[in-house]
Amino acid sequence: MSHPAIASWLLHFLAPLSWFYRLGITLRLWAYRLGLFKSHRLPGRVISVGNLTVGGTGKTPCVAFLARSLTAMGAPVAILSRGYRRQSRGRVEVSDGRRVIASPAEAGDEPWLLAHLCPGVRVIADRDRFQAGSWLAAETKTTHFLLDDGYQHLQLARDLNLLLVDATESFAKVRLVPWGRFREPLSSLIRADAVIVTRSDRSFDRQALLRKLHRHLRPGVPIFFAWHELTTLLPVRPGQEGAPPVWSREDLRHRRLAAFAGIAHPEQFFADLRTAGAELVLTRAFPDHYRYRVAELEEMVRQAEIAGAEGVLLTEKDAANLPPFWAPSPALPLRQARIEFRCQEESALLDLLRKGFSC
Repeated sequence: MSHPAIASWLLHFLAPLSWFYRLGITLRLWAYRLGLFKSHRLPGRVISVGNLTVGGTGKTPCVAFLARSLTAMGAPVAILSRGYRRQSRGRVEVSDGRRVIASPAEAGDEPWLLAHLCPGVRVIADRDRFQAGSWLAAETKTTHFLLDDGYQHLQLARDLNLLLVDATESFAKVRLVPWGRFREPLSSLIRADAVIVTRSDRSFDRQALLRKLHRHLRPGVPIFFAWHELTTLLPVRPGQEGAPPVWSREDLRHRRLAAFAGIAHPEQFFADLRTAGAELVLTRAFPDHYRYRVAELEEMVRQAEIAGAEGVLLTEKDAANLPPFWAPSPALPLRQARIEFRCQEESALLDLLRKGFSC
C-alpha cells in the first residue's frame, strides 16, 4: 500500500475520533461552567502554566523562570506537576526545597528537571494536584503554587492562568487530537489571563498571530513575546571523574558535533545548535520523554565517532532519561544543553506575578 493511501486511511479513522474528543471536551467545559464539576481552591496563590497543544511550547524553562522569580521576591514556592510517564503512583515528593529526593523514573523527567533548576523550591508529582497542594499547605508555609501543564486541569482553581503559544505553530487548521496537535479549540483562549508567545525569535507573521489571538481573548489580556536561549553546555555526569569542562554557547562555533533529542520538537533543538555555530555531523530524533537504552546509546556514540564528531550534545530533559548507571565514554564527551527562558517584556511579566502578591 502506498504512503498516500495509508495517510488517507488514517485520516478517515482519526477524524471521527477527533470529533468525539471535541464533544467530550465541550461537555466537560460546560459541566464546570454550570457547576456540575467543582474547581477546588488551595489556601495560597495558584499560577497555572499550560498550552492548547500537545507539548512543544517550552513550558519547563518558563515554569523554572517563574519559580525562581517568585523565590527572589520572597515567596515560598511549590511546583505541582502530574509527572507524566513516571514509573510510580500516588504522590511523590521530588524536592523538599533543600535537595532532590526522587529519581527521574520516580518523578518523571520534567518534575525532576524542575527540581534541579529551581533550588529552594518544593516540587511534587501527583495526578491529584489539589490534594498535593493541600498536603503541602498543611505541612509547610508554601504560599505560591505553580501548576505545571495546568491549562486543562480545571479541578484546581487558579489566580493567574498563563497560556503558552508557539509562534511557529500553524493555526490555519486547528485539529484536535488524535487527528491533530490541539487539546482544545481556540475558543478556550477565553480562559487565559495572559498569553506568552514562545519561540518569537523565529520567523513568523506577528500581526496574523495577534489577530488570531485577539479574536478569542478577553479584552485587555496581555500578550508577551518570549524565546528560549541556549546558554551553557554542562557535563552529563558533572561529579564523575574525568567529566568534560562546561562549555559556553560560544564554544560551539565551528565544532563538529553529534546531537540527539527525545523532545516534542527535536528539529528545533538541532536548529538552535546550528544557529550557535555548531556543525552537526550526526543527528538522531526520538519521541518525547524517550527513555534511552544502553545499547542504542553505545551505537549512537559509535556512529558519532565514525562521523568525526568532537562530542555529543543532548538536552537536559534527555539527560534525565539516560540509564542511571551508564557512563559515557571520555573519548567522546556528552554535554547537556541548558535552555533559559527569555521574555521581551520581562518587567511587565514580573509585574503580573507581583499583582496580588503576599507572602
